[in-house]
Amino acid sequence: MPLPPTIHSAVSPDAIRRASRLFSGDSRDCLHEMFQNARRAGATCITVDPTEQDGRYLLHIRDDGCGIDDPAALLMLGHSGWSDDIARSEDPAGMGMFSLAGRAVEIQSFSPSAATAWKVEIPAHAWDSGVPLAIAPAMIGWGTLISIELPPDWKQGLSAVVADAARHYPLPVTLNGALLPREDFLKDAMFVENACGCRIGVYDRDPDWPRDQRINFHGHRVKCALPTVREEKDSGSLWTVRIDIMDAPKIDMVLPARKEVIDNAALKALLEAAERIIFRAIATRPDHRLPFTAWQRACELGVTLPQARSGLAIWRPQTADDCHGRSSRMIAPEGAMLVVPALEPDIAQALALARGKPPIEDVQLVEAEDALQGYAWYDTLPVIRDISLRIDQEGSVHRYDDDMCLPADFACGLVDRIVIELTVCETGRTNAPHSVHSIEIPALVCRNGGWDIEGAIILATRDDGITPDRLSRMIYATIFCGADDGDCDSWDTQSRSFEREARQHATHILLGEDAATLEAINMSAWDNLSWLIPLDRKIVIHAERGAITVDFLPN
Repeated sequence: MPLPPTIHSAVSPDAIRRASRLFSGDSRDCLHEMFQNARRAGATCITVDPTEQDGRYLLHIRDDGCGIDDPAALLMLGHSGWSDDIARSEDPAGMGMFSLAGRAVEIQSFSPSAATAWKVEIPAHAWDSGVPLAIAPAMIGWGTLISIELPPDWKQGLSAVVADAARHYPLPVTLNGALLPREDFLKDAMFVENACGCRIGVYDRDPDWPRDQRINFHGHRVKCALPTVREEKDSGSLWTVRIDIMDAPKIDMVLPARKEVIDNAALKALLEAAERIIFRAIATRPDHRLPFTAWQRACELGVTLPQARSGLAIWRPQTADDCHGRSSRMIAPEGAMLVVPALEPDIAQALALARGKPPIEDVQLVEAEDALQGYAWYDTLPVIRDISLRIDQEGSVHRYDDDMCLPADFACGLVDRIVIELTVCETGRTNAPHSVHSIEIPALVCRNGGWDIEGAIILATRDDGITPDRLSRMIYATIFCGADDGDCDSWDTQSRSFEREARQHATHILLGEDAATLEAINMSAWDNLSWLIPLDRKIVIHAERGAITVDFLPN
């Protein structure tokens, strides 16, 4: 066979035989398509009525629109038959009626040009076969009535599906004679502005977030990733938008079901407009806590915002089981502040011991917030750039920091001195002048690359006054991390067990083995015996290995 000189696009007749696969057959898709056709036909209301006739369950959808003028256009795949205005504003694809493909359907409608009503019955198999279907006279006076034989999976939950389809639909819908509730798609928006043929609503706390169907196409919710703006980390302030399409002919949907928006120049313009409107909404507030990059983006979009509200969270030393989040207490930057970067728990707990000692006793330690870098008030604050520890023991000096471990044979116990060395830059700007401050602290718990108490190196200085209670709390904060494994005990049980172990280790280091043994016995007695003693009595216990005697003391 010779090659053709030219080729052109065409629709194969085989496409008709696959018409029932265009849509999923989901009741929600079908209702949306019927509702959209009614709206385009100029309807003022829609009635939906499920009925049972001769053992058949039918769903009747009636509208009072202009009707279907040409019955032949009904099953002409890809031919919409709508007016030029509708074609311009919505790009109807001529596929919506095929959402019913594979269903037994009867359609009655009024033809304005023929000035008569007509009806056609479409058996379930006829959608794919292309067989001729007879047009018969009908009694309908105006509009269109579509009767669909309900499949079993449609009957369950049908009322909820119809109510959901009517929720943001622009026309009133009744179900079994009852008017279904409607609400504005932008309900509860704190700021609304029109752009690109759409209404755009801004929310600072949208109860529907993170639901992704945030564009409303005349009652049909469409999936699309829309811009968001988050304020200060962990603050929970997330600015989002919803978009209600009014007249946006260049916003194209993925056919045939229109469940997603096509990524084109019109969508990019809409998303940029939505982002700009978010910043305009933020500009109506007295202040904000936007990251510096978001503030710059607002400037690029022509929205003038003040710098972020000054103030930082008071620093709280990180723990191994850090599930409590950042401190919510904020302070204004009038007083002396020192920005502390994120630290590993052992370094953070060591810094906590230095807090309140010269030269930082009059300085408020605050949490670093890298997203604020760039704001003038933030960049002028002094910052801790580096922290290391020096351990003096019997004439030897050892170093410890995030990148350096102590020797594997380094034993827990008492040492001569522990010094924390802080490298402090005068500002957060690059190449700012810096100074090093040395502060003696009474203890250090080195994880040394591990996460258990047996592998940790626990040190305290001689005659520096730290108590077993304070040291045990430092061990707990540095090492304990409750396991989420279902085979483990509860967090509370794990925590109590670790507290006892930490207390025994701390007592052993500071007071010796005998004191640690007595502490272990005392904790065990508290846990297992104290609740057995009557409130008004005292007991005396004589115990040795293999023999324990207990007696009441005389009243």
